[in-house]
Amino acid sequence: MTCAKVLPVTIDILIPDPDAVLVSFDQIQIHRSTTGEGGPYKEITGPGTRLSILSGKTEYEYEDKEGSADYFYKFRFYNSATLATDVFSDPQPGEPDPALSLISIEELKTYYLFGLDLTNDLGEPYPDSLFAFWIKNAVSWLEHKLDIPILPVVIEEERHDFYRDDYDEFMYLQLLRYPFISIESVKLVLPGEQVVQNFSKDWIHPQRAAGQLQIVPGTGSSGTIVFGARGWFPVFYRNTRFIPDAFRVAYTAGFGKAPEGSYGFQPGSEPPSVSHPDPQLDTTPDIIKELVGKVASFGPLNIAGDLLGGAGIASQSIGIDGLSQSFNTTSSSTSAGFGARLIQYRQEIKDQIPTLHRFYHGNRVLAI
Repeated sequence: MTCAKVLPVTIDILIPDPDAVLVSFDQIQIHRSTTGEGGPYKEITGPGTRLSILSGKTEYEYEDKEGSADYFYKFRFYNSATLATDVFSDPQPGEPDPALSLISIEELKTYYLFGLDLTNDLGEPYPDSLFAFWIKNAVSWLEHKLDIPILPVVIEEERHDFYRDDYDEFMYLQLLRYPFISIESVKLVLPGEQVVQNFSKDWIHPQRAAGQLQIVPGTGSSGTIVFGARGWFPVFYRNTRFIPDAFRVAYTAGFGKAPEGSYGFQPGSEPPSVSHPDPQLDTTPDIIKELVGKVASFGPLNIAGDLLGGAGIASQSIGIDGLSQSFNTTSSSTSAGFGARLIQYRQEIKDQIPTLHRFYHGNRVLAI
């Protein structure tokens, strides 16, 4: 029998009308099955960890630090005063944190922490939740350092101003988050939230790496609008050269493949999004995965270094009946036990960051 691999998973819960639920219940119980979808299920929350239902809050999240992608979860509403419970939700599989799809806990240990004793003074292995925490932290740190999205992120409505000169040249838009995976919609909206046009996706010409898109008229249901000086606008705005927040773009940024069938058009069909396949963007580049591994190593290496020979101990001697033995570690007030590896990783990260930053932010080309 193969044991399920334990790792943190997130359970997402959507309550469309929380105020209606609050009439009878005030908390959410999470139940877990380790033996398959059919159960049995056992509650993994308790009096101090059950999720509180809040008025107006529709989305809830619970992290099972001892979860697995092989486990299944159900939730139900609970009344903490009367102990009444609602019916169970449908079962859902465990969803590992997206950061762990870039580099797994096992890969971090094998490739970046190889040869190290990753146990405490009692010989107990460090918990997987520790490594998962540092992997997630490394991904977040790199996204901020490189100023790019690494994990897919959905932008529901990004606003861009209307400029007549850009509009006459097929409306060049520079998105704020890039590279991106796919464009879901582009709308032209006038003040008062009047939607003038929801552009047909065969008009959208994206450049994923540079975060750019242009709107080039094609055929189909959107063919009634004409660009340039003859552009269709209400009379009040016809000669306007600038309108704030006129373009609204919904898209998915980060690395990854666009939804199946999202590129190209068939007559009479409407694919879920528009995107250009690109092998360099359809998966996270290996160099970024490598950086995630090196950055994630700092937490475990610092902890292991501090505990080398015992917490805070730089040297130790043992004497029995005139015999003595001593050992020294590299631990000190200014040096960690695995300082050499930390210094090596730090230098490699320092060398690679500027190269990647130039690669993703130095290739903007205005195409008109």
